[in-house]
Amino acid sequence: MKFVYLLLISAFISLTTCQKPRILQGCRRKPDILNIKIRKNNVVDLTHVMDERTFVWPTDGKGYEMFTLFKGFITATVRFFLQSYSFFTPEHAGTHMDAPSHFYEDKSHIDEVGFESMIGRGVLINLMKNNTRYGKDGRITIDDILAWEKIHGRMRSGSIVLLYTGYSDYYYDRLVYMGTNLTGVEGEANLHFPGLHEDTTEWLVNNRCIAAIGIDTPSIDYGQSKNYPSHRILCKSGIPIFENVANLKNLADAGRSFTVIALPLKLKGGSGSPVRIIAALN
Repeated sequence: MKFVYLLLISAFISLTTCQKPRILQGCRRKPDILNIKIRKNNVVDLTHVMDERTFVWPTDGKGYEMFTLFKGFITATVRFFLQSYSFFTPEHAGTHMDAPSHFYEDKSHIDEVGFESMIGRGVLINLMKNNTRYGKDGRITIDDILAWEKIHGRMRSGSIVLLYTGYSDYYYDRLVYMGTNLTGVEGEANLHFPGLHEDTTEWLVNNRCIAAIGIDTPSIDYGQSKNYPSHRILCKSGIPIFENVANLKNLADAGRSFTVIALPLKLKGGSGSPVRIIAALN
């Protein structure tokens, strides 16, 4: 009996002193059960139209173009009208989605991103103050997010977060929206618009377990960023990014909870794509 007792003590000491260190499990997102009803009066389109005015990054060169393949009437056994076009666009033009592979080599391409990162419960962080857009070259802080949560409550794990800075209202005014009318390397050096501070990005990834994030400016990193830390953090974490998001004022004015639906083109091996984003109001 004494022998068995000693064996039990020995086993207990072994378990308590030689136990492996605790491994953090990371984000655990609770799957949402979504009840989405699309009606004419409960959808906010968060997408800028693609045309000759569509935003492209200053160093991308040629922007969106549409070419006529055929437009006219055809007479066969009956006479009918037909039109058809082809188009050219950079991946990251207009309202678009960055795949994790955009800034991280071994992460998902645009055709591999899961639907749980593109369809889900939305959160709108309204950063406007007294109808004034967020500061030029401003960097959205953790305190900005906490101030929103103090009013609206803690955001749920797995949310798709949209950052409303007020810049989308000036999308077609290049000087206000981008901070410059210049193009090329000189234009890139003179970009001025707000973005997400890298500390806030890390905090959202690790403490709020976001599924995706979008912003109504040309980039999730602020205009004068040189190393794009928020892009790198998000892409490393497998989190897609929506940029040049439109009509967030309309979404804010609606004052209702909503579901985000964001569907890009399924481009094999792509690092991004133009995307059609809508908010279905609950």
